[in-house]
Amino acid sequence: MGAVDRVVRAAVFRLFIAGVDGPTRDDLAEETGLEADEVARSLLGLADEHRLTLSTARDRVVMAHPFSGVSTDYRSRIGTRTWWANCGWDAFAILALLGDGEVVAKSGDEIESVWTVADGVVTPSGLVHFVVPASQFWDDIALT
Repeated sequence: MGAVDRVVRAAVFRLFIAGVDGPTRDDLAEETGLEADEVARSLLGLADEHRLTLSTARDRVVMAHPFSGVSTDYRSRIGTRTWWANCGWDAFAILALLGDGEVVAKSGDEIESVWTVADGVVTPSGLVHFVVPASQFWDDIALT
């Protein structure tokens, strides 16, 4: 990963943290001061390296673990701020990065579970089950 890629990837995370769902090439160009074409090339390279996932049009970040740029059944919440997560595991990772809060899991319009994280302790306790083995995550990362 080159210097431009590091700048673009850092900007992706800054924008997700700031609440931008699915930063676009133009968002990233503005954030970094780079030309849009340079950002586009960087995004393609980062996607090829599995460092993030792009939209079908390849101009918008839809996944940069642990953040999701699209609506999912998992959200991380700290106070009034919320972030989409790709899965339950990623929702906990967002809190590990940003601070204590809650993980909310939904199915349709119904909230199924809420876990609280305070001082590194998750309540209530439970188990995590992965349907897809980790070695196969990138076979279909959106399904995983």
